[in-house]
Amino acid sequence: MRLTITGADGFVGRAVVRRLRETGVAAALLLVDRTFAEAGPERRLAGDLTDPAVLAAATRDCDALLHLAALPGGAAERDPAASRAINLDVPLRLIEAMAGRRLVLAGSIAVFGAAPAGPIDDQSMAVPDSVYGTHKRMVELAFADAARRGAIAGAVLRLPGIVARPAAAAGFGSAFLSDVFHAAVAGRPYVVPVASDATSWVCSVRSCAANLVRALLGDGAEHAPVTLPALRVRMGDLVDALEARLPGATLTHAENPALRHAFASYPPLITSRAAALGFTAEPDVGALIDAVLADLSPNSTQGPPPCA
Repeated sequence: MRLTITGADGFVGRAVVRRLRETGVAAALLLVDRTFAEAGPERRLAGDLTDPAVLAAATRDCDALLHLAALPGGAAERDPAASRAINLDVPLRLIEAMAGRRLVLAGSIAVFGAAPAGPIDDQSMAVPDSVYGTHKRMVELAFADAARRGAIAGAVLRLPGIVARPAAAAGFGSAFLSDVFHAAVAGRPYVVPVASDATSWVCSVRSCAANLVRALLGDGAEHAPVTLPALRVRMGDLVDALEARLPGATLTHAENPALRHAFASYPPLITSRAAALGFTAEPDVGALIDAVLADLSPNSTQGPPPCA
């Protein structure tokens, strides 16, 4: 099996590569990103996917492709043209280039907009209210049409907040969801920019990578996008659990209404379809902290966010 991973040197991409190695699947990997921080045993293609030649090289000799490369939401809002080129045009070209083969696209819960009315389930309407979310929704529709016509197999997976990204991850408005972990581990004071009753949908990068690999190695075609399972975490509960686990942590709250509206006003989430397909997330705050702290150990490494 020949597999291609785009955004492979990013935070999620590295976790996916680790997961593939752990599964022991017999696969030839091609890793694609703008740059790579280090060498490795897999083939690497350094280049920008907005370059047709790079995109052609990435898709030429593979049986399945996982597309993670993206411009984050905050950066997309500041530069809609760049978002169109990276978050819309590249996936549309991949859908065409991968015709007859398997393509898994990393989507986003941003398609539901900020502070969606809930609960959210598999029948909930996507109503994006950001550049990033709108481009992600447009890709969902294009993929669904291609799958309906039998032109492509695979799925679009709507990812929740993934923790813990590298500290102060550029372009991610939801960076506080990860920064609270880094501060707790370092034992430095941190002001969580939302109140204790704020709620977000999150999962560890380990769960995210496992779900992405499961989709990549599958054989079905999901016409409708799949909203992945996530833990709906109350920020006060997360803070309390971190302080109990890491006594040196000093975490307080100061409400930022804009951040709360955009990233911490999420209702209950019901993902029956994803569960039926075998996708999972952490069941509780303790399990989430266990998974994140394992990745933040001194021997773990994290790269920059995925890029195009």
